[in-house]
Order: sequence, then C-alpha cells, then structure tokens
Amino acid sequence: MIMTTIPTAREHQLFNGHNFHVFIYTKTESVSGLHQHDYYEFTLVLTGRYYQEIDGQRVLLERGDFVFIPVGSQHQSFYIAGATRILNVGISKRFFDKHFLPLLPIDFAASRAYAIENSFLAYIESIITSHHFRENQFDEFIELVCFYISNRLRHYRDEPIKDSVPLWLRNTVEAMHDKLKFGDAALERMVQISGKSQEYLTRATQRYYSKTPMQIINNIRINFAKKQLEITNCSVTDIAYESGYSSPSLFIKTFKKLTSFTPSHYRKMINSCDD
Repeated sequence: MIMTTIPTAREHQLFNGHNFHVFIYTKTESVSGLHQHDYYEFTLVLTGRYYQEIDGQRVLLERGDFVFIPVGSQHQSFYIAGATRILNVGISKRFFDKHFLPLLPIDFAASRAYAIENSFLAYIESIITSHHFRENQFDEFIELVCFYISNRLRHYRDEPIKDSVPLWLRNTVEAMHDKLKFGDAALERMVQISGKSQEYLTRATQRYYSKTPMQIINNIRINFAKKQLEITNCSVTDIAYESGYSSPSLFIKTFKKLTSFTPSHYRKMINSCDD
C-alpha cells in the first residue's frame, strides 16, 4: 500500500515572527493542492464563489462566507466558478491558543461555511482598500477580525435555526449564477427555472434566504460586476449591460446601494490596493 504524504505549510517559513500571515488577492485556481498547516487559518470571500474541500468534505463559499481551518486539517480549493477575491489570514498557533482558543467550540467542525454580517463585511472592505493605514494598525485590524471570526464560531449555535433549503430552491439559485440567466428578464427566468409561481417562489426565498427573488438576482449581478471591475478593463457602461442592467444609471445606483461605492470608486480602490 502506497502512503501519500500531505504537504504541510510551516509557520516559521511564512510568518517571519509575526502573529499573522495575510493575503488579499484574486484567485482563479489553487496552486497548493491538498495540504495542511501547523497554524490556524481562515479565508473570507470578498467577491465571487469557490469550493473548499476540508477533511474530505466539499463546501461552497460565496461573498461574505468564511471557513476556519484548524491546525492539521487537510484542505484544498477549487475555483470552478471563475475569479474569486479572498481575504486569507494565517494565525500563529501560539497567538491563537493564547487569545482565541477558549472561544472555539469543543465540537467545532471545519467542514462548513459561516457567514459574517453585511455591515462587518462592508467595514472589512473599507479598511483593506484604504491607503491611510500603517502596518501596526493593520495588525490591530486583523486581530479585531480574528476576534469577530472566533466569536462567530462560538455563537453560531445561538443563531436562529433555519429550515433546510429545499433542493428545488437551491438548484434554482445555483442556476441563476449563469450569466445567460441573470441578464434580461431574469426574474421571469428564475420563476421558470423554479417551476413554481412567482408568489410561491417569493415566499420561499424570503423564508430561506430572507430576500426576495429580485434581491437575490441583484446580489448575483453585483457580485459578477465586481469581478469584472477587478479583473478586466471594460468600461462601467459595458459592465452594466453585461451584468444584466438595462441602463448604466440603474447599475450604478444598485452597485452603490449594495456596496456603498460607485463602480468607478470601487475599481480605483481595488487597483490601488493591488499595486
């Protein structure tokens, strides 16, 4: 029987004596394959969607979702839905054990996705795109995010338990991520795909996602538009139409409502952050 050795990323090779190892980048494929760490890690999706396979179980992550990877958990990423922008934070084992380990539930399982609140996601995005942030202040910010993540893990059981999303509804929402589906007449197409009446679909999305069908469509469209702003040089007007909006003004209004930025401002901040 041939034993396969799983590569291990080592803290002493990456952290350079710091408490954190932080990356903010757009990925289209995994370069590490199946591996494990001797430190803790969490990955938060800022834009896009991808799969993490953790300890043999595959987990879908979308904007605002994160996974927490304990020491020794074997994992790898799959970017089958295209470019995904992520905040990836490695946490020193010594630092985490001292400050955050008591917050981690005894029965914690790594192979599930957790969601952060929209207001905190907006705060994270505003900080990481800011130029007026010294290195020591950034460490303080990451420490705050780590506390939030750890507290989220601790209290997830205290959150209201939602019914399991029906398979037909999960499949409908998944299908709407296809650019051919969220363009013109997206709502009618979503109703058609669901096989339900619009009223029934609306009751279901509000029950299981706390959103109307149109809110789900707009989230999908804006998530797509953010990726285009990040990885292409297409004009805002072209991206507006490509994202399914009937006019650039409607696109800009919706984009600002959901992100607090105009498309041009968002692109400028992302490009500056990546320089």
